[in-house]
Amino acid sequence: MKNSFKLQPVLNYRQILEDQAKQDLARSLQQEADLLLKLTREEQELGDLYRELEERQRAGIRCEHLLLFQNRISHKVETLAQLVEDMERLQQQILRKRRHLTEAGRDKKLLEKLKEKKRLEFEEESKRREAIVLDEIAVQFHRR
Repeated sequence: MKNSFKLQPVLNYRQILEDQAKQDLARSLQQEADLLLKLTREEQELGDLYRELEERQRAGIRCEHLLLFQNRISHKVETLAQLVEDMERLQQQILRKRRHLTEAGRDKKLLEKLKEKKRLEFEEESKRREAIVLDEIAVQFHRR
């Protein structure tokens, strides 16, 4: 008698879903790392702009150069604000993907436990049948 888990295709599908969820989360985490690097770089550039402006103001700066610096600083601040928004959105997305991965893992684990339970039941049934056959053989042997 063969032990075949009837829900094996479903378990295989659940494994695929879990693998996809892991890959999706990994991609989002990589995006987060890339965005964090970009955010850090932009903050550094903004700090550099402020320091350069301060140095030039001490040395004396022409009005048109001051306006150029202010425009560059304004642009950097807007860029940083957008990056912060992007980061918040991405972090929410990561939370959703983590939950999805957790659910996919839980679904797969449930089926794995069911498979193990069915395997144990099959083994017990096989042992029981084998014991019946051995008892029958022993009875027939003693009848002779």
